[in-house]
Amino acid sequence: MEIRQITVKGNRIGIIGLDEIFQSAKQAQIGDGNSLKNFLLEKAKEQNYIPSSAEEDYKNALYREYLRFCGEEVEEEEAGLVIKILGPGCPSCEQLEKDVRTVVQELNIAADIQHIRDLKEISKYGVITTPGLVINKKIVSTGKVPNKNQIKDWILSAIKTD
Repeated sequence: MEIRQITVKGNRIGIIGLDEIFQSAKQAQIGDGNSLKNFLLEKAKEQNYIPSSAEEDYKNALYREYLRFCGEEVEEEEAGLVIKILGPGCPSCEQLEKDVRTVVQELNIAADIQHIRDLKEISKYGVITTPGLVINKKIVSTGKVPNKNQIKDWILSAIKTD
């Protein structure tokens, strides 16, 4: 049996036999979303320890991964502080990434910092001028490199609202 990882509440968790679970779900042809989530959870519990207090989180994570397995486009679960720099790699984009990393380090906080360079992916955010800065799915800046104090304020504001 192979072990594959899924994201459950922001944590990468190894699940034994995930492909077999998904194959059996596909063969069962369960149409109802809640029944399918319950089926996936019960199958996963046969070979994996899943705390009862986290079953809902596992159901959602397994369901999301199952949809991906079936070829559907699924939005990735994001937990914690997620900062995305949108830009193909011009000097301004690189400076913004450097400044964001410096601010996060100065604040001594954990953050998932991603630099999105793919223009198709950038266009999904509706950003026309780069660099763009997205903090927890909210576009906070486009077309310029904001100063570090402004970046710091946006990050602290994002932390407070979550």
